[in-house]
Amino acid sequence: MAVGRLSEREGRPWGRFLVVFFGYSLLLYMIGTVIVRRLPWMFTRVDLMMAVCVEVAGRFPLWLSILWCFLWGYVSDVFQGRLWGLHGAAYLLVVYLHRLWSAQMDVWSLWYRVLLVGLGTALQGVIAAMIVVGSSEMTDVVITMVGQALFSMMISPFVITPIPWILGEKDR
Repeated sequence: MAVGRLSEREGRPWGRFLVVFFGYSLLLYMIGTVIVRRLPWMFTRVDLMMAVCVEVAGRFPLWLSILWCFLWGYVSDVFQGRLWGLHGAAYLLVVYLHRLWSAQMDVWSLWYRVLLVGLGTALQGVIAAMIVVGSSEMTDVVITMVGQALFSMMISPFVITPIPWILGEKDR
């Protein structure tokens, strides 16, 4: 166990983690609530924090990933007026899937992380649709959900790429 660090494999100081944990996440949250939520097409209204969640799951220790998911899931649900627990549950599910698949897959591959963002967005949409809409009018919801998953997969590399730079990683 390393003293003063998050884990043995992480040699970065706490300050860089806090920048990602609060600074970059807050910036993306504000962009998501101010700009993205006002876009005219439903498929473009994506959750930018899902991409950060995938990076947090891979780069931070498990306890810090869970803390990040709970904090930003709670903030997203409360301040956006959404059903409480929806974002937090989707973020925790993505962390769980990332940890589950990390032994079998190359988790540092950009393709893997982009697909995990799309899967997390799709699962979040399915859960929301089942709770809010029910079985009626599911066709429109599914089309929007697939569009959001594809659009979030397209923009996730732009959201994911600054995190290694902030953490000072040169090799990934």
